[in-house]
Formats: sequence, structure tokens, C-alpha cells
Amino acid sequence: MQHMDADYVREAIQRLKKIPEDASPRWGHMRKKEMIEHLIWAVKHSMGRSTQVPYFGNWFTEHILGPVFLQRWFPMPRNVRFPHRLTAQGVTAREPGDEETLHALLEEYLNLVQADELHPAPHVVFGNIGVDGWDRMHTKHFEHHLRQFGV
Repeated sequence: MQHMDADYVREAIQRLKKIPEDASPRWGHMRKKEMIEHLIWAVKHSMGRSTQVPYFGNWFTEHILGPVFLQRWFPMPRNVRFPHRLTAQGVTAREPGDEETLHALLEEYLNLVQADELHPAPHVVFGNIGVDGWDRMHTKHFEHHLRQFGV
């Protein structure tokens, strides 16, 4: 089972660098730059530092779907769309940056986790998943997008 640790971060960044800037995804519509900005947002969100996206989960997503999803029994679904009611308000799950921004952010994230100083924000659908839940969520999320670009 993969974990968000220094080895995984190194490998993920190397894989990201293999994606050409003009690459077309295997599914979805994000380009490489947008995907990196989305991953930056996700890590910042878990650290409580993102442009906040309001919670849009419910009892079922928090108590049933989240725990099952985070057990990694099935892959992240393709083509999941951000709720239209949020995009209509201009809410996005992206923050500016590039591979180097993401790498530095992940190093900071790991340092906080190792020092037991990360006080994670709730997930926007699954609620309070804690540090271990974010570990599973981030690796699953990164793998989803890396597969999306074939690396």
C-alpha cells in the first residue's frame, strides 16, 4: 500500500515531469497545468491553507462512502465533476503553481506530518478524515491523475 512519504513524493514529481506540457489526458478535460494546480489546491486544502471550498458532503458520504473509498477497495472514478452550483459561483479547486510549487508544498506537508504538527482540514465530501485519511486520499488522488496522463 502506497503512502504519502518522501519516496512517493520523489516518484510522483518525476512522473509529473514526464508529462509533456501539451499532453492530452486519457479521460477528462484537464491539461497538465490545470491538473498540477488542482493537486496544489488539494494538498493546501488538507493543510487548511487553500481557497476554501465549502463542504458539500452529507451523512452518507461521510459515514459510508468515505470510509469505503479510503480503504482503497476501488479506484477513484473518472470524470468526476465539481458541483455545478459551486462552479456557477466561481468556486474552483485549483491554485496557481507549477511542479516546483507542488514539490515544495509536499515537502512542507511531509515535514508537518512527521513533526505531528499537521491539523488537517475536513475533506469537502468525506468530512474529518484526519492525517491517515489524507495520506490515503492524497496517494489515491495523485495516482488517479498520473494514470490520467499515462505516467
